[in-house]
Amino acid sequence: MSSATVETEAAKSTLEVTSTYLLDFFAAGGRSVLIRGDPGTGKTSLVLQLLDYHSKNNFKSVYMSTRLSAKTLKSHQPWVEVVQGKYGTVPRLEEDQIGFQDSRRMDGVRAISGLRAYLEQVGNPFVVLDSWEGLFFESHTMGVEEISKLVEDYEARFVVVTERREQTDLDYLLDGVVVLRRKFHEGRIVREIELKKLRGVSIKQSRFIFTLDQGRFRYLPPLTAQNLEDSGSVGEPLQDTRPGFFSSGSLALDSIIGGGFKAGSLDLVELSNDAPFQVTSLFVRTVLSNFVNNGHKVLYVPFVGAARSMLESMLPNLSKQTIQDGVVCLSFRNSPKRSGEKDLLTGEVSEDFDLINSKLEDLRKQASKPLLVVISQDGLEGFYGAENVSKYLVRSIAMSKTSGDIWLQIASPGSVLLPELKALCDANLRIEMLHATPIAYSIKPLSVLHGIVTEEKLNGRLSLVPIV
Repeated sequence: MSSATVETEAAKSTLEVTSTYLLDFFAAGGRSVLIRGDPGTGKTSLVLQLLDYHSKNNFKSVYMSTRLSAKTLKSHQPWVEVVQGKYGTVPRLEEDQIGFQDSRRMDGVRAISGLRAYLEQVGNPFVVLDSWEGLFFESHTMGVEEISKLVEDYEARFVVVTERREQTDLDYLLDGVVVLRRKFHEGRIVREIELKKLRGVSIKQSRFIFTLDQGRFRYLPPLTAQNLEDSGSVGEPLQDTRPGFFSSGSLALDSIIGGGFKAGSLDLVELSNDAPFQVTSLFVRTVLSNFVNNGHKVLYVPFVGAARSMLESMLPNLSKQTIQDGVVCLSFRNSPKRSGEKDLLTGEVSEDFDLINSKLEDLRKQASKPLLVVISQDGLEGFYGAENVSKYLVRSIAMSKTSGDIWLQIASPGSVLLPELKALCDANLRIEMLHATPIAYSIKPLSVLHGIVTEEKLNGRLSLVPIV
């Protein structure tokens, strides 16, 4: 295996390193990249991640800053260990150290000259210049000339940071261009990285989501890069930590909905039309598994066309016997019927809701804990019609509230009764896709956006990363 391949594979195993596109770019021979973004978009966090990674992989990493002092950098990014040069000189570095050059009050030509002297003496340099306009604010043209000559003259890796929104000659002269943006989605902050150019790398997707959670740049991979169904385990169940609240199986999800699902609550989950089945499956697996493993009984009414076998595929961590003992699945009549399957909804709305209510009563007699009721709103409306559903659904929900059950209603944006459900619900969660990455956020109570990711330590459980 080549050293470039080893380097790239090492990066791919580290979640806190940015998109592997950038590391693939450098491993493939890319030597210079321009990173553009407004103040506060995350440029410094990104370049510090790159500096840290390269310093740990046999590079001499040097950070020249025209914006920050070493003290300010340390206060903002306490995880960074930097060694500062004295009297304007670039420091001599030991293994894994990052050199810091305070260039806030330096003349640009002098600063570049000092960097040239350093590059003459060391091998394998990785250099970040943040931000180059601070050195050449009096002459933009001179800055472009000095930087382009520097990149051309030395076999080093260069990252040049700019706060200019408009394109400059450096966009064309450097090998790569990356843009960071801080935007808003449904009134919530979202951070976006766009790969405009990376010579030598095939860019299959140009825009991705990232977060600065805990002060670190973290790329949130698209769905195609994640194995949402890879694990047959969700680990030990999460215990309930607040009286009257029951864990969803995800600490992050519990947090954004106010501490878990409240006894006697109606909880609405809006699933966007572009959210694939893997995301729905991950959500259902996490919640159902935790309730069943904590001794709750579950009533599940799936989407039209979904049979009990699909429930079993969503819960590979639970044995068929466990599902049989803990979950009642009422499939619709046009679902593929398995041998011995009796609990089918026929299409007669009054009879079917009587069946639902009778099953709930039976489960309450068996259970010592509140029930979990999970129902597809689109399945109900598609099978019975929204008007018929509205007559019976509210009554069933009211009965469950009185009994202290947790009622989880899953709906699409096209659901006719969605406005009524939003008005009635105690918690309102939305799951959708953004730049091919699944995201989740709570409307009631209000939360920030969260990326849905997979993490090995959480097995097959839903994992949410706040986008801040």
